[in-house]
Amino acid sequence: MKTDEKLAALRQEMAVRQIAAVVVPAADPHQSEYVTAHWQARAWLTGFTGSAGVAVVTRTKAILWTDFRYWLQAGAQLKGSEFELFRSGEKGVPECHYWIFDHLSSGDEVAIDGRVISRNQEKTYRQLWDVRGIRLRTDLDLVGSLWQDRPPMPVTKAWEFDMRFAGESRADKIGKIRDAMDRAGADCHVMTGLEDIAWTFNLRGSDIPNIPVNIAFALVTKDLVRLFIHPDKVDSKLAEILAADGVGLSGYTDIDTALARVPDSARMLLDPDMTAAGLSSAVNPACRIIEKPSPAARLKAVKNEVQIGHLRDTAVKDGIAVVGFLHWLSKRDPKDPVTEISAAQKLFDLRAAQPDFVENSFDPIMAYGPHSAMCHYSATAETDARLDNAGMFLTDSGGNYLTGTTDITRTLCLGEPTLQQIRDYTLVLKGHISVATACFPEGTRGFQIDTLARQYLWQNGMNFGHGTGHGVGFFLCVHEGPARISPHPVDTALEKGMLMTNEPGLYRDGEYGIRLENMVLVTEARHTEFGRFLTFENLTLCHFERELIDKHLLTDAERAWIDRYHQQVFDRITPHLPARAAAWLKTRTAPL
Repeated sequence: MKTDEKLAALRQEMAVRQIAAVVVPAADPHQSEYVTAHWQARAWLTGFTGSAGVAVVTRTKAILWTDFRYWLQAGAQLKGSEFELFRSGEKGVPECHYWIFDHLSSGDEVAIDGRVISRNQEKTYRQLWDVRGIRLRTDLDLVGSLWQDRPPMPVTKAWEFDMRFAGESRADKIGKIRDAMDRAGADCHVMTGLEDIAWTFNLRGSDIPNIPVNIAFALVTKDLVRLFIHPDKVDSKLAEILAADGVGLSGYTDIDTALARVPDSARMLLDPDMTAAGLSSAVNPACRIIEKPSPAARLKAVKNEVQIGHLRDTAVKDGIAVVGFLHWLSKRDPKDPVTEISAAQKLFDLRAAQPDFVENSFDPIMAYGPHSAMCHYSATAETDARLDNAGMFLTDSGGNYLTGTTDITRTLCLGEPTLQQIRDYTLVLKGHISVATACFPEGTRGFQIDTLARQYLWQNGMNFGHGTGHGVGFFLCVHEGPARISPHPVDTALEKGMLMTNEPGLYRDGEYGIRLENMVLVTEARHTEFGRFLTFENLTLCHFERELIDKHLLTDAERAWIDRYHQQVFDRITPHLPARAAAWLKTRTAPL
């Protein structure tokens, strides 16, 4: 069926059920950042394949909300259909639940598949819509009933993540989770986040694009642990290994029954942001619900010494690939055109040549010219731009290695930079250095650090619209909580062992964008009479662009930092490069 045919069929089903609106998010039962094909109902209905966005269908309107990363792509993919694009974040564009509040009437019913919205989202919608007398139903999947060729749930094999890389046994991790349960006053805990489950059980898989996880649930009590996963995913050998550690197995869909059977006296810990509304409603209503973040979220954010050692080595491997890519780009043959998509493939090939590489950690952002002004632009066949010998080029990419996950952004000029481009780049770099060299007391939150990255832009009446940094998983999701470096007041302290990014930027709409991103490790700085202080150890190894740096805007300390960093890049990377690339890197890392 074409998009408008799907809309007509959906509206027929809505009329039969007396539903005034259907909300179709891009989500799965685990609130994953990336969603497997089976759960891409919004993409099936609308034709828009971007990772972020929500569709709302009423009897007379069909609307898609998505953020600025996907405006071009959404506009092209919705063209010719009834769907109207609402650009999330633009002035005057309401969020979808507020739009529903304004456009529906008392007694109207809204249907959302309760398996894919979180418990907290359900509360938010109900509290808002109840004021207007709008009722929410989470027991209907109207799109699923029409989706005849829906892809099946993936059943890729689960495999054990070797202790050589994990650095900690599943038994020890389960013990820490039980300790956290005790502190929260809980005696059972349902785990829904796929990365949390992968980390806890030292398991990996390939069910989700760019994230090496298995689709599963878990239930932990004081004396039992059960993993709910499709039986075809676990072979007999792995089942024996898990059983030896006290982990029992049940089918993926058995989780609802298990939750219904917890004792009336049970105190169930669940994460309301990660637990689907439908799943939380399956919990025995007689038991007490304790709403707190999953203990595994914070535990996995703090890397152990084995992982930290691997991360330092992985930084070298990834640096070899990225420096090699930038060298190739600088020497490209004009007769052999390079596009955004072909550049992404070249970098993938260079990473794939490194030991322990598995896959990209996210779909790479290769953004040339005005595309670089869209901070998370994604090239498609329709937008794929050829790289010429002028203009700014932003490359944001990462790799998933058995030895860790990487994320790096560099911005370069493919021709002669303007004075404005040089000034903009240097101000962003100053903010990057300010974060990289920060020393801060234990207990500091990311929003306190965020200001450091923006100070020089603010002084010049400029800013950027995204956070300065996010957590990074270990051979898991490249975007990991709970800590962030962001203006949002996230109440999570930065702790020793956390792996973060440092990525200030600046974007001039329709012209170009600049972002400079390294990964940094929170480490101990010193103890004084005022307490314990932390700092960042830089991990990423790749030079900055000398021709875009205005030395006169830098302090002596900033110039010295760049020179030390460039010397480190040269020393760590050149032994692994061909002679021509090593000679080229020497010129790129020469003292300012």
